Amino acid sequence: MRPEVAAAKIERVSTRAWSRHRTIGAAVRAAKPGTVVAVAAGTYRECLVLDGTVTVMAENEDGLVELVAAEGPALLVRAGTVTARGLTIRGDVTATSGHLNLEDSRIAAGSVQLTGRATARLTGCSVDGAEDVAVGVADGARLDAERLRVTGAAVSATGSAVLTLTDAVLTDAPGVAVRLAGTASAVLTGCDIGGAADAGVEVRDASVLRLSGSQVHDVGGDGVRVLGNLPGDRAWWASVRPGRADDHEIAEPPEGAGVIVRDCEISRTGAAGLVTGGTSSTLLVDTTVNRAGTAGVLAAQHSRLGVRNSTVTDSVQTGLALRDDAEVRWTGGALSTAAANGVFAVGASRLLMRDSAVTTCGFTAVHLTGAAAVTLLDVTVEGTSELGVRASGAAILNVRGGRVERAELGGIQIDETADAQLRGLTVARCHTGVRIDTPHRPLLQDCVIRDIAQTGVEVAAGAAPSITRTAVRGCGAAGIFVDVDAEPLLDDCEVAEIGGSGIAVWTGARPSVRRLTVTDTKKNGIYFGTGAHGSIADSTFSRTGYPAIYIGDDADPAFHRCAVRETDEDVSQGDRASATFTECHSSGVGAARWPSVAVPVAVGAPAAVVTSAAGFALQPDTVELQPLLDQLDELIGLTRVKRDVGTMVKLMHLVKRRREAGLAPPPMSRHLVFAGNPGTGKTTVARLYGQLLAALGMLGSGHLVEVDRGMLVGEYVGHTAPKTQAAFERALGGVLFIDEAYALVPEDQGGDFGREAISTLVKLMEDHREEVVVIVAGYPDQMRHFIAANPGLSSRFSRTLTFDDYSEADMVRIVAKQAKDHDYRLSDGAQDRLAEFFATIDRGEGFGNGRYARKVFQEMTEQHAGRISALDDPTDEQLSTLEAADLTDVDFDVRG
Repeated sequence: MRPEVAAAKIERVSTRAWSRHRTIGAAVRAAKPGTVVAVAAGTYRECLVLDGTVTVMAENEDGLVELVAAEGPALLVRAGTVTARGLTIRGDVTATSGHLNLEDSRIAAGSVQLTGRATARLTGCSVDGAEDVAVGVADGARLDAERLRVTGAAVSATGSAVLTLTDAVLTDAPGVAVRLAGTASAVLTGCDIGGAADAGVEVRDASVLRLSGSQVHDVGGDGVRVLGNLPGDRAWWASVRPGRADDHEIAEPPEGAGVIVRDCEISRTGAAGLVTGGTSSTLLVDTTVNRAGTAGVLAAQHSRLGVRNSTVTDSVQTGLALRDDAEVRWTGGALSTAAANGVFAVGASRLLMRDSAVTTCGFTAVHLTGAAAVTLLDVTVEGTSELGVRASGAAILNVRGGRVERAELGGIQIDETADAQLRGLTVARCHTGVRIDTPHRPLLQDCVIRDIAQTGVEVAAGAAPSITRTAVRGCGAAGIFVDVDAEPLLDDCEVAEIGGSGIAVWTGARPSVRRLTVTDTKKNGIYFGTGAHGSIADSTFSRTGYPAIYIGDDADPAFHRCAVRETDEDVSQGDRASATFTECHSSGVGAARWPSVAVPVAVGAPAAVVTSAAGFALQPDTVELQPLLDQLDELIGLTRVKRDVGTMVKLMHLVKRRREAGLAPPPMSRHLVFAGNPGTGKTTVARLYGQLLAALGMLGSGHLVEVDRGMLVGEYVGHTAPKTQAAFERALGGVLFIDEAYALVPEDQGGDFGREAISTLVKLMEDHREEVVVIVAGYPDQMRHFIAANPGLSSRFSRTLTFDDYSEADMVRIVAKQAKDHDYRLSDGAQDRLAEFFATIDRGEGFGNGRYARKVFQEMTEQHAGRISALDDPTDEQLSTLEAADLTDVDFDVRG
C-alpha cells in the first residue's frame, strides 16, 4: 500500500462480493472530505461524478483499474478538488468547475474536456483513441500538463482558456496537433509534436503562444501556423521597429500578446515550417527550420515577424518568403540550401535583415519584386546558381555592408522599375558584378566589385545610376560597361586589373565622370564607341594594353584635367571623332598623341574677359561656364528666367570668390520654385542650373534627379520617409527636381502621406544644405499653396522663377528649331500659317506650350509624308521642306 493511503482515511472499493463498496461512486458518496478512495484492480462500469475533495486511486501500482463509461463522461468533476491516480479510463474526463489532479492515468477511447472555471493538472498521463480533440480546454478553464502523451487527436484551447504543456508528446493527429483560438493562451515547453496530418501548432484569432525547447516534425502541412488577429500587437511591433539603421535589437512581445517560438526545431514539414498571417505578431528565437516542404518561413497578409539567431535550411522551395503587407525583421542566423530562392519578397512586403547569411540557393538568393522593400545590413549572400540579389518590379532595395559572392549569373541586378541604394557592399567571384537596368537612379557608394568573370558593372541602355567611391578590380571583361543612351554618374572611383577596357561607353551614352583612376587594363583605359558622349574630369589612366583613351567616330566626349601615364599610347581617335581636351597631359607614354589643349593663363598675364549673352562677365577661372551660359541663351523665350539665372550665377560666383578670400558669403538660398504652365522649359533650365553650379564648384556633379509624388510618397505607414530619403540621396551633389510638387499637399486630405514627405525633405535640406539643390515646380497658384503648407518651406524657397507661356512667335521658333534638328526647313508660307494657327488656339489652364509646339511639328511631318508620297520623283528640297499645306487639319489637345 502507498504511504499516502496508509496515512489517510480510506474507503476501499473492490469487485469482490465481500467488499464494502463495489462501485467507486458508492465509496465516494460515503467518503468525507479528504478521504482516499482506494480501488482494487478490476473493471468498474459506471459514470463517476465528483463534486467534493477526494482522492480516487488504484490501490496497487501493478493492478489495472479500469473505469468504463456506460454513457456520458466516465469521470465528471463539478466542484471541489479531485485527485485521480493510476486509472485507466475508457471514456471522457470532464471538468466544469473545481480542480482535477489526474496522475499516471490513461484515457482510452475518450478525451479530457475542461470548461467553465475548471482547472486541472495532468501528470504522466496519456490520451488515445479520441475522435477529434483529445484534450480540450475552453471558456475560462486552465490546464497544466506534464509528460502528457496524446496519440491520434488534437489538443485544443479556445475562448479565454489557458494551456500549459511540459515535456508532452503529441503524435499522429489527423489534422492540427495543437489548436489555439479565441483569446486562449498556451505555454508549450520541451514538447515533441510529430506526425500531424495538417499542422503541428495553429494559432488563430487573438490567441497567445509561448513555444520553447520543442520539436515539431513530420507533419503533412505547416509546422507552426500563426493566423492571429491581435490589435495589441501593433503597438509592440511599432515600438521595436528601428529608428536608425544600427538600432536593430528585436524586443519581445509583452506578456499576454503575440507568439514566441524559442529554441525549437521545426523539421520535415509537408508545407512551410512557419507561416504567419492575419495581423499576427510573432518572434522566432534560436530556432531551426529544416527540410520544409515549401517555404521554410512564410510571412503573409498583414503579419509581423521578428527573427533572432535562427536558421532555415534545406527548404524544398524558398527559405524565407514574404508577400502581401507582411513585414519581417531578421537578425543573425542564416538561410541556406534552399532549392529555390533564399529570400523572395513580393507585394508590399518589407524585410530588414541584419548580420545574417543567405547561402547555397537553387534560384536567385534574394529576390524582391512587386512593391516590396528589402534592407540588408551586413548580410552575406554566397553560392547561388542564378543571381545573388535581384530587385525587379517596383521594389526598393537598400544594402549596407556585407558581401555577395559566388553567384553564377551575377552578383546584383536592379531592373524593371526597381530602385536601390548599395553602400559599403563587396561583390566578388561572380559571373558579372552589378547590372543596373532601371529608369530610376540607383546609388552605389563605397562598394568593392572584384574577381568578376565578365563585366564588373553593367549600366543598361537608358540607365542613370550614381556610382561614387567604388572600386572595380579583377574583371575578365570590361570594368564598367555603359550601354546605349545611359547617363551614369561616376565620382571618385577606381578601376584596376581589367581583362578588357576599364570603361566602355556605347552609342549615345553620356557618362559624367570625375576623379576616376584606371590602371592595369588589357585593352583601353576608357573606350568611347561610335556616337558616344560624356565628360571626364580630374581622372588618370595608366598601364593600359591598348591606347589609354579611344574615341570612336562621331563621339565627342570632353576631357578636363586628365592624365595618362606609363602606357604605350595615350589617345587614339576615329577619323570623325570630335573629343575635346582641356588641361590634359601625359607622362611616361611611348606615343603621346594628345590633341592641342587649352593652356591656363599664366600668373600675371592679361586676363581675357568673355561676356555671355546673359550679361555675365567670365574670368579665366570660369571658362567652363561659357558653353552652359550659351545653352541658356539659346533657349527660346524665357527672357525673365534667363535674366534671373544670370543674376544668380553672378551671386554664386561672388560667393565662391569671397570664400576663397576667407570672407563670409552673403545670405542666399540656392533652392528655387519654378512656377509656370507645362512645356515652358522648367526641366531644361533645372538641368542647366545644376551644371552651372557644378562648374562654379558649388555642387559636386550637378546631375539632375527628377521625381514626382509617386516617387516620394509611400502607400503605407513608415514607407514615405525611406522613399523620400532614397530619392534625396540620389540627388546629392546635384539637383533634386520635384515636378508637380503641389501634389504633395492635396486639398481635403489631412492624413495624406505627402505631408510626411515634405517634413522629411525639409530636414534633409537642412542636414545637406551644401550638397544639394532642390527645385520644386508646378502651376503658379498651386505652388503658392504648396509653399504655405509647411513653415520650413517658405524659408528655404525664398526665390521663385516665373516661366511665362510662349508667345506665338516663340511657338513658331520652337517648331522651326525642331525642323532644323530633324533636317527639315519651314517655308515662308508655313511660318506665316503657323503664326496664324498659334494665335487662334485656346490657351486655357494646362496649355502645353513647347510640348504642344513639338506635337504640331510631328503632325506636320506626318502630313508632309502623306503629301510627298503622292509624288513620283520628289526633289531633295521637296523632301525636306514643310509647307503651309502640312498644317491642314492639325487638331491637338492643347494641354500639357
